[in-house]
Formats: sequence, C-alpha cells, structure tokens
Amino acid sequence: MNILKRGMVFITFFGCCFAIALTAAALSTKFWLEAEAIQIRLGPNNVPEVRPNSTGHVNFGLFKGKKSLNVGFGTRLHLFDVEADDLMNYGLWVSTIVFLSLGLLMAVVGALFAVINTATTPVEAITGVPGLYLWNGLATLFDLLCVIMWAVQFHTHLTKNVLIYDAANGWTTEGMEVFGYSFWLVVVAIFVHVANIAIIFIGTYEPKVKEQLEAPETKGGNIMLY
Repeated sequence: MNILKRGMVFITFFGCCFAIALTAAALSTKFWLEAEAIQIRLGPNNVPEVRPNSTGHVNFGLFKGKKSLNVGFGTRLHLFDVEADDLMNYGLWVSTIVFLSLGLLMAVVGALFAVINTATTPVEAITGVPGLYLWNGLATLFDLLCVIMWAVQFHTHLTKNVLIYDAANGWTTEGMEVFGYSFWLVVVAIFVHVANIAIIFIGTYEPKVKEQLEAPETKGGNIMLY
C-alpha cells in the first residue's frame, strides 16, 4: 500500500474518533427527548384551560433526566432517574442502549485497525482493508438500529405525556415532545461512518488490469530458399 492510500486510510481513524465522541456523548447526555410543559386546570363550568404563568420544560436521556416546573412562584428544578418500566417500553429502551453500545464498540475497533493498516499491511483480510469496511459497516448498522428503536419508542410511548408523576397536578407535555440533540448525535455518527466507507473505497480502489493475450506463435512460416 503506497503512502497516498495509507494516508486515506488514516483519515478514517479521525472519522472513527469523531464517531466515538458522538456516540459516547449521546450515551451520557440527557437530551434524547425534550418537551415543553403546561399546567391544565378546570375553569368555569369545568372547562379545562391552561393555567396562566405556569410553564415547564423536561428533558431526559437514556438514564437521567431533568424537569423544571414553574407554577408562578419561580422555577423549581428536579433531577430524576429514567424509570423505563413506567415511562416507556422496556424492550425498546434496552435495545436502544445495546445497539448504541455496539456501535460505539465497532467505532473503537475501526479506529484501532485504521491505525494498524496505516503502519503495516496485515495479511488477514479481516484485519486489513476488508476489515475496515466491516467495522464501519457494522457501526453504521448498529447506530441505525439504535435510531430506529428510539424513533419507534418516541412515536409509540413518548408523545402523550412524559410527566406521568406530575399529571395529577395538571402538568402535561402532550404534543410538545421533540427529539433532543443526543438523538441527532447518533444520526451524525451514521453519516460519519458512511463517509469513512467512501474514503476507504476511494483511497484503496485499484482498477483491474486486463491481461493482454499474446498471439500464439505460428508453427509454420515462409521458407525462403536461397
């Protein structure tokens, strides 16, 4: 592998490092979901109406969350642990964490073998250039599955009211939930790995050289008589 090709492979090391930072941040931050909150009360004739001066905001990640509610006397901040059994579908929650962790692991492996392929030329295919396709491809797949799991979770369980413990006091987020930036970090990581695959292809592609068939030598020939 020449210097140019090694340089292109080494670029994917930085791509994998960027993807590692993105997925690690997504795993640890508290912004997989964000929502504004309002407080509903019964007005005249028992007609529900939004309580004035009552505002709120909630956001949470895969493990921790934060809510700030204001009933007109100042905002009160509460930190909480995400209890998946009560708040969302437990299977989808676990699947999101598992696929995100696997995507992070594949990014680490991809970065490691990018360095190895830059310094040496491995003999085994799985540790060489084909392996770089494999690790980045698996990272893309796992991150994509993570995104799908959370999107299904969001649309099936998190678009009603995530303030389940404050619902008795009239607090609701229904219709105001959106994907937080932690979710979009994983989406960006997918594109990073796809870009890595494209760089590997461009940097290591070698067009096949067609073998020229030599014309067979003729056994006979013109005999010149002198």
